[in-house]
Amino acid sequence: MATTFETDHAASEHPLSDDQLREILRLLKLARYVDERLEALYRQGRLPGALYSGRGQEGTHVGVAYALEPRDSLFPTHRDLTAQLTKGLDLQRVLAQFWGRIDGYLRGRDGNSHIGDWAGNRTFAVMSHLPIAYPVAVGAAWAYQRADDGRVAMAICGDGATSNGRWHEAINTAAIMRLPVVFVVNNNQFAYSTPNEREFAVPTIAERAAAYGIPGVRIDGTEVLEVYEAAREAVDRARGGGGPTLIESVSLRWRGHAGHDPAKYVPRELLEHYMISKDPVKNFEQHLRDRGIVDDASMAVLEREVETAFEAAHEYALNSPYPEPGDVSKGVWVEDGYWRGEPGRGGGTEAG
Repeated sequence: MATTFETDHAASEHPLSDDQLREILRLLKLARYVDERLEALYRQGRLPGALYSGRGQEGTHVGVAYALEPRDSLFPTHRDLTAQLTKGLDLQRVLAQFWGRIDGYLRGRDGNSHIGDWAGNRTFAVMSHLPIAYPVAVGAAWAYQRADDGRVAMAICGDGATSNGRWHEAINTAAIMRLPVVFVVNNNQFAYSTPNEREFAVPTIAERAAAYGIPGVRIDGTEVLEVYEAAREAVDRARGGGGPTLIESVSLRWRGHAGHDPAKYVPRELLEHYMISKDPVKNFEQHLRDRGIVDDASMAVLEREVETAFEAAHEYALNSPYPEPGDVSKGVWVEDGYWRGEPGRGGGTEAG
């Protein structure tokens, strides 16, 4: 029942190569650029649907997902696009989904942030009712345990979802059965506009793990290597038969709940502190500069690659057809084979 929080993960037990560190920086830079460009397009009225920013929390998203192996499964929320990209999703198909096109991962169906690739990259399609990913991840972990195939499930939710009964039921079930699952709480310190002290009476979310008899750890979600180390330790424990771990990753999102929310409920001083002093992307870049792993020339190349990748993916999305109207009733039941075959591509590229 050993439960820890505020654990120091500065001394890594899983050292990363310089190439891996550069890849983590690429993912952080890509995440930030995608978030900024999507917000700009949303403000201009050129992005349909809703927008759920994860800016300022890239350290959590990249850190936890980078600890997974390709065979492992990720159960994200609508705000965890960065984690899904880290898990291997193709940005072109992601943006095609955002624009409701047939080449999106869900063939243009559902909301633009409801993305998943279960058959390929093992990321479960996002479900809005948080933390519904937790019990589904428990089911997957149970299947992995029964198959004895060494796979691990990881579920993510925000701090607000920890007040939902399904959160407790999922963790309790996983703990009793010692399932290979990692539970991540992306603690934004505000559940929409509700601060932590009005969400729960205990000082931290991580200490709740003691009630279930599993390890809990509280980490700085803006420090990507600290997040990775905690997640890697939890994944290794789960894979080795040690059961679940609860990870509370604390940070502060720079934007409100969605594109419409100015987040005026967040104290200005707190927001400025995180934006200036605890930027996960800027700070990690500086860390690699200090170690001589990147320099001005390599960063210029990386930033051009990131910008080019987004613009190419955006163009790909706009050139992808809409779903054919006649297919709207297909794919509800597995028997019609819609998801196994190639979809119709006659929907055109202009909105009707």
